[in-house]
Amino acid sequence: MSILQPIGDLILSLQHGFVDVLNPPLTGSAGFTEFDEVLRRARQRTDISDHLPFLFVEALKIKPRLIVELGVRGGESTFVFERVARLTGARLVSVDIEDCSGICKYADWEFVLGDDIEFAGRFSEWCAQRGINSGIDVLFIDTSHLYEHTLDELRVWLPHCSAGAAVLFHDTNQRKFYTRSDGSWGIGWRNNRGVIRALESYFGKRFNEKRDFTDYADGWFIQHRHVCSGMTMLTKYVDGTKQ
Repeated sequence: MSILQPIGDLILSLQHGFVDVLNPPLTGSAGFTEFDEVLRRARQRTDISDHLPFLFVEALKIKPRLIVELGVRGGESTFVFERVARLTGARLVSVDIEDCSGICKYADWEFVLGDDIEFAGRFSEWCAQRGINSGIDVLFIDTSHLYEHTLDELRVWLPHCSAGAAVLFHDTNQRKFYTRSDGSWGIGWRNNRGVIRALESYFGKRFNEKRDFTDYADGWFIQHRHVCSGMTMLTKYVDGTKQ
């Protein structure tokens, strides 16, 4: 932990309190149990909190049968994908280099301890051994955020995606200080644009991650949200027609 982290945490707690006075978190119910749970989770400000409802809605729209999550950490995205999986009857697979096996209690959840690049090489066989169709419908990537690693993830994991799949990347707008949609901010880190730069290399395009954008490349629609460290979603299309 950085020596500045305790000071940063104090500053953030004071700043969040100020933001709550001017712009209090939304309360009430949407009337959809699983979505309400996600909304309540999103009120706890984190570097991904702004994106939790978006993850829920976009994943649910696909009606996935298989969700794969690369990177678990505190289980924020796992919380969302578990609720999507319960609604659609999907299998949920999470991979992390740290032991996160206690994060989720969903019966059809599998946790894999290890490197996600290595796991990709044996993913089809691993699925076959468990009677799982290996076509990934929702792939979430939130791992090292380093350029070379992310580029490797694109190369080894995208071929496992089903027709019409969605691939979501967190931290595509990383910087020393990030902002949320309610005006609050948090302490991040600069990684030389690792994730978004890997996407640029993979698709041969230049992106401005500081702004929201929508683009298209090589059979994928690319949608980017710049707030809260950034979230970029690829939606798989073939010749402009969703399969």
